[in-house]
Parts: sequence; structure tokens; C-alpha cells
Amino acid sequence: MPKIGKALGARVYGAAFLALCVLFVYLTYAVFTKKFTPYDEVTLQSSKIGLSLPARADVKIRGVIVGEVLETTTEGDGAKLTLGLFPDMRDSVPADVTGRILPKTLFGEKYVSLEVPDGEAAGAEPIAVGAVIKQSEVAIEVEEVLNDLFPLLRAVRPGDLNVTLNAIATALEGRGDKLGEGLETFNSYLGKLNPEVPALVESLDRLGQVSGVYEDVVPELARLLRNTVKTTQTFESEEDRVEVLFDDVAGFADTTRGFLEENGDNIITLSNQGARILPLLARYAPEYKCFLRGAVASIAPNESAFRNKTLHIKLETVPQPRGYNAGDQPAFTDSRGPFKYCNDMYAAINGKYSQENLPPRSLTSPQIRDGVNYPLGKRVAVGDSVIGTQAQKDVIDLAAAAAMGRPVSEVPDVTTLLIGSLAQGKGVTVR
Repeated sequence: MPKIGKALGARVYGAAFLALCVLFVYLTYAVFTKKFTPYDEVTLQSSKIGLSLPARADVKIRGVIVGEVLETTTEGDGAKLTLGLFPDMRDSVPADVTGRILPKTLFGEKYVSLEVPDGEAAGAEPIAVGAVIKQSEVAIEVEEVLNDLFPLLRAVRPGDLNVTLNAIATALEGRGDKLGEGLETFNSYLGKLNPEVPALVESLDRLGQVSGVYEDVVPELARLLRNTVKTTQTFESEEDRVEVLFDDVAGFADTTRGFLEENGDNIITLSNQGARILPLLARYAPEYKCFLRGAVASIAPNESAFRNKTLHIKLETVPQPRGYNAGDQPAFTDSRGPFKYCNDMYAAINGKYSQENLPPRSLTSPQIRDGVNYPLGKRVAVGDSVIGTQAQKDVIDLAAAAAMGRPVSEVPDVTTLLIGSLAQGKGVTVR
């Protein structure tokens, strides 16, 4: 039993020793990495250059270390840096500072420099925990230049650079006077060019404007060129037809020339006569639309009236007031101008008017007002007359013979009395 207890105690001591060793190593690491150091965290919004900062990079203000970079993460097109400020140093950092990422030497380790605005008074409000610091614009430009220059300098081989510099030195050796003269000549050129710089700048500005116009036109120009190529190919494939077309055009030109030579005077005469007609056509131009619509609307009634190649109408005879004389020669006396009664005309075309329902006076020209429906006050009214003259009897007998289907000589005399009275619109009474 004593031996077992002694062995168990040795194991416990060994395990405790190992635990103490691990604890010592961890504490050493934690102290070295400042795990137990308290920080007041703030955030710096930086460009992608901030991603090149090493872990635990210094944070300085006016050359004094006031904290460390705790964490670097990407955010959008830039980087988000979590800065840990020492609690006892946070009061020395104003709230309106900006950040810059600078190298300690040209190619040395980078750090965060907090820049205090010019004219910042002492005792300004300190930065708050969790505040966001913006990166300086100038710092961004400097960092971008250094960031682009560093890979270039690393890519340059020192040996090759040395050879190049030696070659340049050898080429310039003993040529100082000529180089000086060249620089003087170049300086004189620049002196003459300086007064023209404003005009050159204006020309370049206009060139930019013209380039913008060309930029807008180039797609259309390219499309035109493509279409031109296609058209040229079409002409090439249809060469025979194009030649025939040219021959036809030449023949047509010859025919046209001959026609114009023979009818040139007639065409001029027609133009002169047309010059007198055109004002009349222009006057009645407002009527064309109404006329064409009426013509279209009259197609159906006309087809119905002339169906089966026969005219179908209702013919009503009216008594003639008197015979015509020399004073009844045709004359155009309608001076109303363009027709403006489309609705009434459509009603007339659609058959809405008859002897019982007469059309309005606007649809009746003065020439056709013969005193039957609208007395004009210049004709003799129709009075009672006796049918019995030889001329009237001959006309009535001829019409009656055609209706009765017998010769004129066999038409009874009573026909003159009966049909003549009916033709005048009179009644016949049998007693």
C-alpha cells in the first residue's frame, strides 16, 4: 500500500508539473501578444491598402504610440480596421481625427497615423469608444502610389538597374555642352509654346466635344458601312439585272425626251390653264373629305338601284308650270362656296327623304328650284286647263298605244280626256 500511494502521488505531482508548464507557456504567449491588455476599440474605414497592415501594427498620434491594430477585415471596396486605444491614452486623441496608413521607412513596416486637424485647440473632446474614423484623402493617394510603386521596385533587378544607369552615364559622358544646348533650345520652344497654351487647351476641349459626337455617330456609321457592304454584294450578285435596269432607264429617258419635245408646248399650256383652275380647287378643298365620304356611302344605294343591270327607281311626275323660253338658259348661280352639310347629305344618301319628307333647303341648289316645291316668284302658277289640243292628243295617244299594245289609230278619243287629266294631276269624275 505505501508503494501504491507513493506512485500515485508521483503521478499527481507530474501532472501538476505539466499543467504548470502549459500554463506558463500560455501566460508567456498571452503576455507577449497582450491578451490581458485592455483596449478602447474604435474603427478606421480604410482603402484596400489597410489589408496590408501586419498584426498588432502601431497606432500613433503626433509620433506617440496610443494603441494597436487589433483586427483587419474587408468591407465592400475597402478595409475595416479595428483599432485598440490604450485607455490612459484615449483622452489625447480628439474626436475629429483622420487616419493615414504610412510606412515607417520607404519599404518598412506600415502603421496607422492619426492626424489632428490644423488649429485643433488643446483640451478638445476626446474620441468616444466605438467611434468611426475616416481615412484622409491625401493619405489614400499617397498609399496608392506607394502600393503601386512597391511591386515595381521589387520587380526591378538591382543588377539590371545598375547596368542601365551605367549605360546612361556613359552615353552622357562628354556631352554636357550639347545637352545644355539642347535644353536651351527646348526651353526656347517652350517659351514660344506657352502663349499658345490657352488656344491649345481650348482646341483639346473642342476635340473632346467632337470625340463625344463621333462616339454617338460611330455605331450608326458602322451600321451604314455594313449596309453598304450588303448593298454592294447585292449589286454584284444582280449585276445582269442592274445592267438591264440601266438600259431600260436609258430607253425610258429617250422616250421621255421625245415625248417632251413633241408635247412640251401642250404641257406648258396645260400648266397655264391649270393655274386658273387650281384656285377653284383650293377654294373647295374643305369639301373633298365630305365628298369622298359621301361617295363611299353612296356605293350601297347605287348598287341597289342598278341591281341586275336595271335601274330601279320610284318616278313621280309633276305638272310643268309653263314652257321654257329664251330666258331659261342654263346658268351656274350657286355661290355658297364649299359644301358644309355632310350630315344632311348622308341622310339624303341613306334614303331618309322623299316627296312626303322633303330634304332641307341647304341640300337644294338654286338651279333645281323650279317653283314646284319652292316658288321663286318669277313663273306663272299652274292653273286649270283643258286637254284637247292636237299636240297634246298626239302625245297621249302615242303613250296610250304603247301601254295598250295596239296601233295609235285604234286608241279611243276618250283616252285624251282621261290620261291627259291624270298627267296634270287632276281627278276624273264619272257621272
